[in-house]
Amino acid sequence: MFTLQPAAMLNAIQGGQVLAEFRGISPAERDRLVSAMGDKIRIEESSWTLNLLVVFNVEKKPFDDVRVRKALLMAIDRWGGSQGLSRISNLRAVGGVMRPGSPFATPEADLVKLPGFAKDINASRAEAKRLLAEAGVPNLSFTLHNRNLAMPYTPAGVFLVDQWRQIGVTVEHKQSDTAPYLATMNAGNHDVAIDFSNLFMDDSSLGLAKYLSVDRAPENRSRSKDAELDKIYDDHLRERDPAKRKAMIQAFEKRLFDQAYQQPLLWWHRIVPTHKVVMGWKMSPSHNLGADLAEVWLNE
Repeated sequence: MFTLQPAAMLNAIQGGQVLAEFRGISPAERDRLVSAMGDKIRIEESSWTLNLLVVFNVEKKPFDDVRVRKALLMAIDRWGGSQGLSRISNLRAVGGVMRPGSPFATPEADLVKLPGFAKDINASRAEAKRLLAEAGVPNLSFTLHNRNLAMPYTPAGVFLVDQWRQIGVTVEHKQSDTAPYLATMNAGNHDVAIDFSNLFMDDSSLGLAKYLSVDRAPENRSRSKDAELDKIYDDHLRERDPAKRKAMIQAFEKRLFDQAYQQPLLWWHRIVPTHKVVMGWKMSPSHNLGADLAEVWLNE
């Protein structure tokens, strides 16, 4: 197993030194391979069990005020942003706490009723400005803490800075290498951050765990404590009826978004290129699955 920089990996695939990139590539990289290789390359795509999160540190002012947090989430045009970001990055699907299209995902008709997901962005931004003024921070400024990876963290950060600019908020976009990026969040030294949720399957016991109170879930980088969320989660673990379990997941999601501790920005989209000689590999919504290549063979 080895790792190449994206440009080197693309060259290696195109030149035949590497026959597959099983994690995933960007839309632009996909288009380059298809243009250069034609029917020699196979492209498979799927929604991904990965998302980027907008996270507010509730231990720092003014982000201890739900009005401020909710205003910043309501200012984000996810539906419009997904169209642009999906052309230049791995970000695509608009969704809640479970992967869009998965069995426990909230349907779009219900999702648009939640804070941060309405399709009338002008109305949402007007309400966001009102909430900031009510909270006493109409000219809010802060630093957005982000990971120093071009794909897809950089375009996500640039997008958020622009979204918040449109409600009069000034944001410094600070990107760091992975180690200091994680250390800053884990120590609670961030104001607002882009975090990530990386699951390996569509299981709500995994998908909701990151949002539990921080004393139960150290990976909750909003540092929130919410006994109501904890109780819904614990109750849903014992529920065996799928319909009731889904209703509890949606109740958890509604509480989480009403309190606006943290929220998915967009979910990733997985694009996997393989040479046509690669046989037997099965696409999945997670790069953590399908790593056993015992049944993969080359038809040369």
